[in-house]
Amino acid sequence: MLRKASAWGPSPYQWAAAGYSGAIGSGRTICGFLFGGALYLGYLHGENSAHAPDLKNPGRLAAITAVKNLFAGFIERFGDTDCRALSGCDFSQPADRQRYYRDRVYETSCFLQMRYVIDTCKPVDAG
Repeated sequence: MLRKASAWGPSPYQWAAAGYSGAIGSGRTICGFLFGGALYLGYLHGENSAHAPDLKNPGRLAAITAVKNLFAGFIERFGDTDCRALSGCDFSQPADRQRYYRDRVYETSCFLQMRYVIDTCKPVDAG
């Protein structure tokens, strides 16, 4: 959905986070959807810029605010940003990886976090 909203082609962007899997295989890092949303918000705020952002660039400051709000809302809604805390799975353990797919844990964790990020990461108003 983020790719569709940005009009990016299907490749190579769909591969951008292909290796992130289960928060780098351990679950002991930030939710991948939240991480991706933060990157996407930065992209959106600099999309029409010809230069890298200066420290006081209004677009950069707006991106910082958008990411801060994304994180604050995520924590308020889900209570944490850590993959293991959110999913209840230690992805370094084969049994937990199997349980994640067998019991469809992603339906009551990851899918909800993905929906929140998609709903929160709206393209920047051009007006």
